[in-house]
Amino acid sequence: MKLSYFKNNFSNRKTNCLLGLMLVLDIIFVLTHVLIIYLIFIRVEFDWSGAMLFLVNRDGGYPEIFQYFKYLLVLGVIVYFFIKEEAYNYFSWFLLFVMLLLDDSLKFHERFGTWVSEQFNYQPAFGFRAQDLGELTYVALFGSLLLISMVIGFHRGNEEFRKINIDLGLLFTLFLFFGIAIDMLHVILGGGRYMQLFMVILEDGGEMFSLSLLTWYFFFLIVKPKTHNKYLYQYFYRNKDRKFDKFFEFVFFNRTKVD
Repeated sequence: MKLSYFKNNFSNRKTNCLLGLMLVLDIIFVLTHVLIIYLIFIRVEFDWSGAMLFLVNRDGGYPEIFQYFKYLLVLGVIVYFFIKEEAYNYFSWFLLFVMLLLDDSLKFHERFGTWVSEQFNYQPAFGFRAQDLGELTYVALFGSLLLISMVIGFHRGNEEFRKINIDLGLLFTLFLFFGIAIDMLHVILGGGRYMQLFMVILEDGGEMFSLSLLTWYFFFLIVKPKTHNKYLYQYFYRNKDRKFDKFFEFVFFNRTKVD
């Protein structure tokens, strides 16, 4: 991967410092988790009750609180867009991050998963527990409603807003990959203690890193120059296939015809 594209088009001292700080803290939390679990595995005699708050998969732990902080930063940026730029098309993103914050802090998906699995008598299937299927129902139901809202906002926005949304969509897809796909894979694979440790790090660590990238991008939108016209998604297909370029522009922006 050539990093020159990102260095030339997405480098800003303030946002670079923010991203660097978040990623360093993410790495510290992940390494601390690994160290604590390792010391417990080798049966080091110590009162680990307080150290449990540093585990990345601990409810109410310090890593989870750090995730809440990132959600609040993103919500603050979107409120800034509302007030300073009257960019109300970001409302669907605001709603999404409010739901993520409430879901993580109040465990909506777990409570809903328990309720719906009991109400509709879900049975374990395909390697998933009834609880897991209930949580997938939550994702499908509320995810569909949010997706509809985002699609409406996307088509009502101008070309710049649409391109920004494609970038945000890519970063959020990365976040969902770790939060949902890896979580489900974790349930299916099971495994011993080392596999469990690896999957926890992959899932929760991946969520932390991807949320840091999302937070960075929202802040970059504030400081980027008005003339800035480069986007993350362009890195993946630039100068490779002009027909694909034209098709992409036609589908998302309706401004040119496909040859």
